[in-house]
Amino acid sequence: MDNQMIFVRIATEEDIRYAHEIVNETAASAVARGSGISNRTVESIAEKMKGGKAVVAVTGTGEWVGFAYFEVWQNNSFVANSGLIVAPRFRHAGVARAIKERIFRMSRSRYPGAKIFSITSGAAMMKLNTQLGFEPVSFAQITQDEFFWEGCKSCVNYNILENKKRCNCLCTAMLFDPHKAEGGQSAKNINRLQVMRLECTAHPGASLVPFAEGTNALCTALNDIRWFSEYVFPIERDLPDPVRMQVTAIHTDIMTNNLAGQCSFTVEIRYDHSYTAKEILNTVRNHIRSKFDVHDDILVSNNC
Repeated sequence: MDNQMIFVRIATEEDIRYAHEIVNETAASAVARGSGISNRTVESIAEKMKGGKAVVAVTGTGEWVGFAYFEVWQNNSFVANSGLIVAPRFRHAGVARAIKERIFRMSRSRYPGAKIFSITSGAAMMKLNTQLGFEPVSFAQITQDEFFWEGCKSCVNYNILENKKRCNCLCTAMLFDPHKAEGGQSAKNINRLQVMRLECTAHPGASLVPFAEGTNALCTALNDIRWFSEYVFPIERDLPDPVRMQVTAIHTDIMTNNLAGQCSFTVEIRYDHSYTAKEILNTVRNHIRSKFDVHDDILVSNNC
């Protein structure tokens, strides 16, 4: 995999163009693993994208990287996290974890009282689910909605599930119960606004042209400050302002025509569950020239 930026975000109708690739790779991966999986259609993937129930990962040039979705069952009592798939050349780079964490955060934020479950046969996914607070459970402890189980009929192992009267199968059911996690405070904790403070320092830049003056640190700082003021993170469905960046202080020791000085400034970044700190910082690093140190905090807010 080339060293390129990967964006993990909520899918939109424009991402339906990736649906065929998602369906084909899902089927091919199941065959390669020798495991069963319920069939996904282009139409079902498109429906999830249109409904704001899917997460897609893409490169900065628009190449598809990964996908996952969620579905709600039994009057919002259960949320299934399903369909996680990563393109082969982007595997083993943390993409699956980023997608899983995003779909999990979405599920918790939109349905804070719902139990979230996942059915998987992969050891890596079981480990990741465990780290997020999931526990192995019997099939009787997840949704009993018949429409959910209808989806299993297209799996090659459906006869095993049927013969065992839907008690278990070759897959493992894992459940996150928000009422057990965090002492029952899940609804409060998911509505948290996270805050990062960046202490940025712009340094003078040397010129590549012999005997020419370099770049004044103040000019570098002003360009970066302008970027912080104007940049808008991709807007997602129902999340009009997921990341807010504001320059709160500027300090400089630069005298007139003195290129040796430095210019420092402080940026406050407030963000909700839509973006991780790592994703935000990677975006910042790829757009500014100033160096920065990170300080963070968490605020509980009803307006995140």
